[in-house]
Amino acid sequence: MTYQSITTVIHDLDESHAALEWAIAASRAWGAHLNIICAGVDHSDPGYYYAGAQAIAVQENLSVAQSAASQIEDMIKTRLATEDILWDCEAVTVMLNGLEPFIADHARFFDLAILPKPYGADRSRIDVTIFETCLFGADIPVIVVPDGAPFVAEPKTILVGWDDGAEALAACRAALPFFAKAVATDICIIDPPLDRQDRSDPGGRLAHMIARHGASASITVAAKGPDSIAAELLRRGMEKDASLLVMGAYGHSRLREAMLGGATRDILQTTSLPILMAH
Repeated sequence: MTYQSITTVIHDLDESHAALEWAIAASRAWGAHLNIICAGVDHSDPGYYYAGAQAIAVQENLSVAQSAASQIEDMIKTRLATEDILWDCEAVTVMLNGLEPFIADHARFFDLAILPKPYGADRSRIDVTIFETCLFGADIPVIVVPDGAPFVAEPKTILVGWDDGAEALAACRAALPFFAKAVATDICIIDPPLDRQDRSDPGGRLAHMIARHGASASITVAAKGPDSIAAELLRRGMEKDASLLVMGAYGHSRLREAMLGGATRDILQTTSLPILMAH
C-alpha cells in the first residue's frame, strides 16, 4: 500500500466510531501511521448574545468545548493503549467558523482521510464540514465508512462509478493501490453522454490505465432506469459483492447538490459500502 499516513477526526463521544475502528484496522494492515484529531467544537456566535452576556456565554461554550476535546482524547488513548500500530492524537478546541481552515491546514500533510458518512440522521454540519474540507481544502482522498462496513485490507472486487470526469479520474488515481491487488474491477457507466470524447469506447482508456498497473477491469454500460444513479451504483455493488466503491465527489457544484440533490449527496446518504472519493 502507498498510504503511509492516515488521519481521522472525532468530535463527538456519542457518535458511531465505525470510521475510527476502520482507520485503526487500516493502519495495522498497511503499516501506516494514524493521526487522530480530538476536536472540541465551540459553537459560540459572538453576535448572538446581548450586551453584557457575551463574555460569559463565550467562556462557558469554550469550557464545554475544551472538556469535550479532553474526554475524546482520553477515550482515544484508552482505546489505542494496547494497539501495535503507530499513532498519535491531538486534542484541539476550535470555533465552528474556524474548523474549516484548521482541517484544511492539518489534513493536507496526510495521504488519506478516513471519515464517517457526513449525511444522516445522526450527523451534523460539523461532519459535512470535515468531509468537504478534506476533499477541497486539503485536497486529499477520503474513504467514507458507513456504520457496520467491515474493513477489507485488499478488496477483491471494486466498483468504479465512472463518468469520464476529472473528479472520477482523481478518485481512480487515488485507488490505484487497491486496483493492483483486486481480483475484479468493474467500471460502471450509467447513461453515458453522447458528447464525451470516449463515446465510442466508454471507460476504455480507464481500463487501459488500470491494466498498466497490473490489474484487469471489466466495463458495464447501463441505461439510467427509474432509480437514481446512486441507487443504480449501489445495486450494482451488491450484485458484484464489491468491498469498495470508487467515485469522484461533486461533479456539480456543492451548492447545486445541496439544493437540488446529486449523485454524491445521494450515495453518501444511502451507501452501505465504503467509498473512496476524491475531487
